[in-house]
Amino acid sequence: MQDQRFARSAPDWTGQARPRQPVSSLAPRDRYLRDWKLVKRARFNAAKRYERKQSASTIAFALAGIVGFLFPIYALVFREALTVHSKNVLDFTAFVMGGLSLMLGLIEQAKDYPAKARRFDHCGRRVNRVLRRLTITPTTCDADLEPLIDEYEKSLDECGENHDDIDQDIAKAQEKLDKASSEIEEARAEKKIARLKRRERLQIYWLYVTTWVMPLLMASLLLLFGTSQ
Repeated sequence: MQDQRFARSAPDWTGQARPRQPVSSLAPRDRYLRDWKLVKRARFNAAKRYERKQSASTIAFALAGIVGFLFPIYALVFREALTVHSKNVLDFTAFVMGGLSLMLGLIEQAKDYPAKARRFDHCGRRVNRVLRRLTITPTTCDADLEPLIDEYEKSLDECGENHDDIDQDIAKAQEKLDKASSEIEEARAEKKIARLKRRERLQIYWLYVTTWVMPLLMASLLLLFGTSQ
């Protein structure tokens, strides 16, 4: 997009500049409107994704505390009904699940997701301000767009990080939903958005679910194995 900022005429084989073809003055403006709206949505989607990651890491911390407290209390209250093997399995499960949840929560908390979410949200707001100025700016020359382009690029540079592909894909699907001209197109766009959001949540939560489910499966196998003996 930056390479197409200005429509310059290329020289021909004689070294003379070719005459510029008549181009509508609104074409670059419409192109920037389309691209910048997409970037704005992708930035806001990235901010929401990082907020969900922060929530997941907080839940991991909470689960580590709950497991570390609840399992020993359960083993203490029902100590007469539990066999030695069952109590050992419960203690093992509590240590493993609590330790993994705590470690995962610490690692994810160290990535400072709240700061990243605020950064992307701020960038999306700045891009939105540029979009509003571009919308109300009647331009007849490509050079008139240069201040807005510089402000747009500055907002991206200050963010310092690019959004992920999933944020861009969801933004494109949201754009298709806005431009849907029939109920069929609208339904397809909504299904695509729902599918992409499920994929996004899978990318966020799969590690947490694995951390919590695997110790439980191991505990079930140990209990069954001990019972069979």
